[in-house]
Amino acid sequence: MPLNFACRHRYPSGFDLDVAFDVDRRFTALFGPSGSGKTSILSMIAGFLRPNAGTIRLSERTLADTAADVWLPPEQRRVGIVCQDSLLFPHLTVEGNLRYGLRHRRRPRRAIEFSRVAEVLEIGPLLRRSARSLSGGERQRVALGRALLSSPEILLMDEPLASLDTPLRVKILAYLERVVAEWNLPTLYVTHAQAEVRRAAEWVVIIDKGRLVATGPPDEALSQPEPLAWAGSAAPINLLKLDSIESEAAHLTARLGEQRLFLPPGVGPASSPAFVQFSPKDVILSRQDVAGLSARNHLRGRVCKITVAGQARFVAIDVGQILWAELTLEAVDELDLQPGREVTCLIKAHSLSVVG
Repeated sequence: MPLNFACRHRYPSGFDLDVAFDVDRRFTALFGPSGSGKTSILSMIAGFLRPNAGTIRLSERTLADTAADVWLPPEQRRVGIVCQDSLLFPHLTVEGNLRYGLRHRRRPRRAIEFSRVAEVLEIGPLLRRSARSLSGGERQRVALGRALLSSPEILLMDEPLASLDTPLRVKILAYLERVVAEWNLPTLYVTHAQAEVRRAAEWVVIIDKGRLVATGPPDEALSQPEPLAWAGSAAPINLLKLDSIESEAAHLTARLGEQRLFLPPGVGPASSPAFVQFSPKDVILSRQDVAGLSARNHLRGRVCKITVAGQARFVAIDVGQILWAELTLEAVDELDLQPGREVTCLIKAHSLSVVG
């Protein structure tokens, strides 16, 4: 279901937002640093903030057109919303919160059944509990279920995992992926976390200072110099999907296409799918494979891009998936790195973090 957004808005503070983008993917991330305008865009789509000028269209429906004086109120837009604060009704039970979503359906394109939502989100055992008694992760699952039961045409998520710790964030993201796949529900997901974008998004729209920076598949869009230079995001995040995890003698290994990856000691069983995460600083490049090193992982690949960000050079290597290495300019020159060059990526096992 295509979303067409083209709006301008100036706040009294002087912040000026002027962004236009089209998306037609099942899971799109709206990515950028704090204060870039991401939440403002979601508020306009939801109908909570009226722009000074612009249009918003969802499939064949016009949600907003300032030139034609069209402005659908929020309750007529058929959007589901999940925020960082789950905004559950504290005086209601979990079931009461979920059924609130049922009461606010408007001519649904398709009915989403209560029992199936409870099953997919694994919240059946919570139905009789008070919303006040829930943990952070449970609250977000219930908020997601309530949004689903309104049978929305698009799901808007405003940094729903920001207040959760990393293990819980990974777990809730897996639930969200399950929801998107189960109901084929178009989702616009706001975040400033690269790992979430690289793991879940099919498409990313990058915003900075109220302007569009880049748009496209995550690996391509996130490799632009502007995102890489952001404070607090000075490097891309390596997040590789593992084909399988196997036990070999005293070690755990994973398959990465036709290549093998040694995992750090103490890794327990991972859920499916499982990913391995590590920093580009932990990758050493060599033009030839080298024996006798403590780095057990030797992944062969081909350089596909070199991006400049300040004094650093970020080298993208295709090892079946895109892997990033951070080098100095001198190292790039000495190795004579250029697109198409074959290299070996050396990575110590203890640098890897397995997330499921």
